Amino acid sequence: MTDSEFSAPKNEFSPRLFCKAQVIQYLQVIGLSLIAASIVYLIAANWLMIPKYLQLAIPMTLLLCSALSSIYFTAHSWIRQSLDCISGLMLGMSMAVIGQVYQTGADSYLLFLIWAVLLLPWLYRPNIGVFALFCAVSQLALSLFFKQNFLFEQKELLYLFGMNVLTALSAAFCLKFYPALRFVFIAFIAAISAYCMFNFCSGQAPYQWPYLALSILLPLCLCGYFYKQRLSLETSLQAAGLAASVSILIFHFAEHLLDDSIAGLLVLALLIFAWFAVISLLLIKMLPNTQFAVIPLAIGAWFAGIILASLLLTYWQTFSILMGLAFVALAWWMIRRVSCVFARQFAYCLWLCGQVAVLVHTQMLTDSFTLILLIQLSFTLLCMLSRMHWLIVLIQLAACYGLSIATLGRGNLFRADEHLFFSIMILNGLLLIGLLCTGIWWLKSMYRQTFSLWMLFIVWAAAVLQTLLSNFMHLDFSFSPAVQNTIVYGLPLLWLCLYIGLSDQHDAGLEKWLAGALGFTLILMGYFEIFLLLVFLSWAVAYQQRLVQGLTIVLLILMLWLLYYNLDLSFLLKSLSILVSGALLLAMAQLLMKSSAVKLQGAAP
Repeated sequence: MTDSEFSAPKNEFSPRLFCKAQVIQYLQVIGLSLIAASIVYLIAANWLMIPKYLQLAIPMTLLLCSALSSIYFTAHSWIRQSLDCISGLMLGMSMAVIGQVYQTGADSYLLFLIWAVLLLPWLYRPNIGVFALFCAVSQLALSLFFKQNFLFEQKELLYLFGMNVLTALSAAFCLKFYPALRFVFIAFIAAISAYCMFNFCSGQAPYQWPYLALSILLPLCLCGYFYKQRLSLETSLQAAGLAASVSILIFHFAEHLLDDSIAGLLVLALLIFAWFAVISLLLIKMLPNTQFAVIPLAIGAWFAGIILASLLLTYWQTFSILMGLAFVALAWWMIRRVSCVFARQFAYCLWLCGQVAVLVHTQMLTDSFTLILLIQLSFTLLCMLSRMHWLIVLIQLAACYGLSIATLGRGNLFRADEHLFFSIMILNGLLLIGLLCTGIWWLKSMYRQTFSLWMLFIVWAAAVLQTLLSNFMHLDFSFSPAVQNTIVYGLPLLWLCLYIGLSDQHDAGLEKWLAGALGFTLILMGYFEIFLLLVFLSWAVAYQQRLVQGLTIVLLILMLWLLYYNLDLSFLLKSLSILVSGALLLAMAQLLMKSSAVKLQGAAP
């Protein structure tokens, strides 16, 4: 299957998407990850019973095997980088075992420091995973040094200075060799800036100017670098982060100068908006040919809108229902009539805040979640008919899902009730089946990303529910085994059958049989969510949906962690089932590669 077959998109969930070369690479990496996870789970479950010399030998043996394998798979970049990441993790595990077995009395920050130093040789070959691991470990080593030497409170300023220096060096390395991580560093630097500004305003000794300098210098330097490189999006995002930090200072002064009243909130909203507007105007002059310069203005609109809308929940009480409806009506008119960036973002904020006021006060008056759910469905439908931004519609759909669960639980979501548990499982299954059956329409609409992210949200919610059931809610199920199996296995199998049956009828190749066999096996072993994520990943990679692709990978990592706790099996069977799943994925990837090679040879003249 060539990439040209995806250029005129049917935009469907289909087994044929697994034939794409990049998807096969992901299958190989995920298969290796599952095999590695099964080994880790098996070792962790029996760790205390293993002799000390074996405890030392296991991570070092895995380190040696993964390092040698990465040399063998040098031509396969994805596999090589995955094996290098495993090597980096085994280095850390070796440090942990040395500290546990020998009990040298060394502080843990020394082990993290040695781990970070040992990761440096692995950066000789480009590897974004090892670099991200190095950044995290080095920051942990710095933090533990101050904490374990009881310097965190006494020398907090020195710690923040060291964190800024270490972050600056890591960011410089990132921008030169791993620019894909630049947005992570932008967010992290913005968080450091906000923390330093908070300490400047309300620390033990307020108005210590070094905190203000630490809050401003690094973001300013990064803004200057991005501006010189003509990276408009990065410049705007970093400037917005710096503006948000300075907003803490504005809040602090306003708290002392303004009364806690309606007029005070109005003045505060005006100040916040004016500050972000100044930043946007400056960016527009510096970057005249970009649309990203208005990002701070949009953020200021949201901050100002939230402050204004707080009046609905603070001062006007029941009257807020009418005011909330008025806010929603005003926002709907602005969204349809106004093209100004600030006005539209301000309207979105007013819409959401007015909607929250209506829902909260209606629930307080009626104590009926069913009525609240119906009102929320009306808001969601109105948003879609008004063709609002995809993120606003996603928020509406997530609210519908949450209110549906609240309605099923009659407002008490934390009671251990088997009927509630199975009701939520049925709700999840029916929603996923409905979205799959209607995919032929919404996958071609402007909200294809919205609905695909909503499906990911449902999968995440199902995983969290399973974790809560396995660890916190010890239920004695009174349903018959037939009913339980119908819910637990029947709905996933129905989804799988529809997934295979609704795909292109003219495409009856190997991928259908492989996808069906893989899905059936994973469902029987309790890993239906992993199969769903593989389907979403294949669609996201094939149709270049970067956000869905990234979130799917994050959820896969989360699922591997949750699998350690979820299944009601012995650790031996759990490890074996995960190992089988990984082996199946690798076998599937290998068969798809051979099938694609045969098709290409047959198509050659």
